Amino acid sequence: MKYILLTLLILLSSCGYTFRGSGSILPEDVQKVYIPLVKNNSPEPGLSSLITEALRDEFERYGTLYVVNSEAEADAILLADIVNVKRATQSSTSTTDTALELSTSFTLSANLKRVTGAMLWQSPRVSVTKSFGTESNVVVASSPEFASGSISSQDLSNLNAREISRGQEQEAFEDLAEEVARKIYSQAVLPEF
Repeated sequence: MKYILLTLLILLSSCGYTFRGSGSILPEDVQKVYIPLVKNNSPEPGLSSLITEALRDEFERYGTLYVVNSEAEADAILLADIVNVKRATQSSTSTTDTALELSTSFTLSANLKRVTGAMLWQSPRVSVTKSFGTESNVVVASSPEFASGSISSQDLSNLNAREISRGQEQEAFEDLAEEVARKIYSQAVLPEF
């Protein structure tokens, strides 16, 4: 049994396998990153702080880089701009044209550069999309996504379509902020396999 485990570990290490967050494509001297408030070019209020917090959490999670509170303490700066926020109707009723499912997408541009200005990574378009139900009869209350949200299945019957839609969209915003932060971290920091 020991030999099988040892062989497996050797094979995994020889093929370059590492755990998420345990490595970096960045130069060794880039240890600390400053993440200022994300610039919001959309009319959607509150997204700057939501996405900034998600980025800071994602970069702090693995310990590869340390998130610092000022540019003076940093080796690199992550700058991100919300390019746009789009909403689209995914499905609607045929008789009343009422939206049953909507989708929201974020597109950000981001770059990671040394404090001296040298570019380490950049992406003009990082996009994420999430769909959600707007009517109580189309919201899947048994789904893991719904269960992790703040609306209970008992509350669902007491809410009108507008309240459900707003609550679901707020949950979507939070999920999208986390997803776009994961994408940026993966692209800017993690080695490709």
